[in-house]
Amino acid sequence: MDEIAQIKDRLDILEIISSYLTVKKAGVNYKALCPFHSEKTPSFMISPERQSFKCFGCGEGGDIFTFIEKMEGVDFYNALKILADRAGVKLSPKSIRHNDRDYQPDQTTKLFEINDWATKVYNKILTDHPKAVKARQYLEKRGLSPETIEEFKIGYAPDSWDFLIKFLSMKKYDEKEVFKAGLLVQRQGGGFYDRFRGRITFPINNIMGACVGFTTRLLDDNPKEAKYINSAESPIYKKSKIIYGLDKAKMAIKDANLAIVVEGNMDVIACHQAGFKNVVASSGTALTIDQLKILVRYSPDVAFSFDSDNAGQSAMKKAIALALQNDISTKIISLPLNYKDPDEAIKANPKHWSDAVDKAKPSLEYWIDLLVKNAKTFDVSTKKNIAREILPIIKIIYSDIEKEHYIKYLSMRLGISEQSLNQALQKTKNIVSENRSEDKQIKPENLDLFARLAGVIWGELKIKDKISNIKNIKYTGDDHTLTKFYDNISKDQLLESLFTDDENNQLNQISLTVLADFDDKSEENLLAEAEYLVKSIERQNREQIKQEYVAKIKQAEADGNHGKIKALMEELSGLIK
Repeated sequence: MDEIAQIKDRLDILEIISSYLTVKKAGVNYKALCPFHSEKTPSFMISPERQSFKCFGCGEGGDIFTFIEKMEGVDFYNALKILADRAGVKLSPKSIRHNDRDYQPDQTTKLFEINDWATKVYNKILTDHPKAVKARQYLEKRGLSPETIEEFKIGYAPDSWDFLIKFLSMKKYDEKEVFKAGLLVQRQGGGFYDRFRGRITFPINNIMGACVGFTTRLLDDNPKEAKYINSAESPIYKKSKIIYGLDKAKMAIKDANLAIVVEGNMDVIACHQAGFKNVVASSGTALTIDQLKILVRYSPDVAFSFDSDNAGQSAMKKAIALALQNDISTKIISLPLNYKDPDEAIKANPKHWSDAVDKAKPSLEYWIDLLVKNAKTFDVSTKKNIAREILPIIKIIYSDIEKEHYIKYLSMRLGISEQSLNQALQKTKNIVSENRSEDKQIKPENLDLFARLAGVIWGELKIKDKISNIKNIKYTGDDHTLTKFYDNISKDQLLESLFTDDENNQLNQISLTVLADFDDKSEENLLAEAEYLVKSIERQNREQIKQEYVAKIKQAEADGNHGKIKALMEELSGLIK
C-alpha cells in the first residue's frame, strides 16, 4: 500500500475537518460554516461516506488533502506530510505521484523539518544537559511538571552564537534555509548567528500540531535585551494567523463552548496543567481579526483575560473594539485584585481562576464598569469623559441590538438618559466607514496618509525610532489627536500615557482599521509600510507646494512681473529638490 492509500486508510475526513471547524450532523452528512468565505448559515458539507467536502456557497470542494492544502496554504506534498505525521506514516524522501503529477519535498517542507529538529534538540538540552540546570530550576520554580514540559516540548537554547547553525548543518540544512525558517539573524557584514541564545524556548504549533516557530524567554533578565523574542515570520509562520496552544485546546474549546484568550505562554501552560484546557494566547502580537475568526470556528463565545497593568488594559480595549466591530461575542475575566495574571491565581488556588471564568462579564459592560469604578469623582465632567471613551466603541458595533443594549447599560451606569446618549452618539466621530465591507471594516485607503501612518506606528510604537525623517513630518490636517500625535513625535515623546483616554481610543480605532488588512504584522513589515507612507507624505507635500507656486507664478505672469516670476521659480526649485 503506498503512502497516500495508507493515510486515507488511517485518517477520517470528518475527524480532520473537526480539528479546524465546529461540525453538526445533517442527516448522513455533517455541516459547518465555510472557512473559505464569510457566511452566517452553514453551507459547508462533509460526507464521511465519500470522504469528501463541498461548499455550496463558494464552490470549494475536494478530499482530505485538498482541505489541508487550502487551510494551511501549502501544496499537495506538504499537505501529505502534515497528514502523514498525524497518521504515523513515514514518507520516503522522494517524489509522490498523485493525479498524474509528481510532487516532491520543497522549501516549505524543509521549513517544517528545521523547526521540528529545533524543537527536539532544544527540548533534549533542557531535560538532559548540564548547561540547562538554571533553566530547569526556573521552570520548576514556576511550578511546571516534567509531564507538562514534555507535552508542550519546552526547551532551552544554549548561550551560543552558532549552536543551532552547527547542529542543523549536520542534518544537511544550510544557513540560508535556517534563516528563512526564522531561527537565525543575518549579520550586517554577512553571515548568520543563532536568533535564540540563553533562552527558554516554547514551540508555536499550527492547528495540526506541527511546529512553525518559537517564542522564547530570556533566562537571566538583562535590561539591554528583550525578555521575550519570537521567531521571525516565515512562509509557515504568520503571527497574525497563529494562536498559541490551539492545537491542544481546540477540542476543549468545543466541549466548553468557550475559548479563553490570555496574554502569555506561561498562562496557557499553567491553565492546561491545572486542567483548564480551553485556554490559548495570541502568538507574539496584539490579537488580530484573523485569530478571532479562527477561534469562533470552535466556539461562538470568546473570553479575554489580560494582565491588570497598563499594557494589559490597553490590549484588552483593543481586543474588545476589534471583536465588537466584527460582531463577535466576547467577555472579560476579572481576576481578584491581588493576582496579576491567571498563572498567579492558579498557583494560589485553582478555584480563584474557575470562579473568575464563571463570573466573566460581557466585554463592554466590564469596560464601562471599570471606568465608573476607577472614577475619583462622579460629577458631570467625569460622566462626559466616560461617555467620550465609550460612545466611539458603541458607534462601531455591528449589531444594532447590541448597540441599543450598551446605550441602555451606559445610561443606567451614568444616570444619563438614553435620549441624551443617542444624541451624543450621532455627533461622535466615526473612524469606521458606515459602508462596511464583508468584514465590517473600513479599508486603509479611506483614511488619509497621516492617519494611516499614525495607525501603523500606533500598532508597534517601537518602530518610531527606526523610521527615516519621521520627526520632519508636519501634519497639515485639523484633527486634534493627530496634531498631538505628530507634535509628540517631533519631540520624541510618543507615549500612550501622554494621551487622554479619548485620544487613546481614537488612535486604537485608527490602528485597528489600518492594520485590519495586513496579513503580516511583523515589526519589519510595519516599518517598511511606515517608510513608504513617510515618502508618500513627502511627495504629497512637494506636489502641494508645487501647485501653490504654480498659482503664484501664473498671477505674476498676469501682472507682468518678470522679476517675481524668476524669484518664485528659484524658490520652488529649492523647495522641491
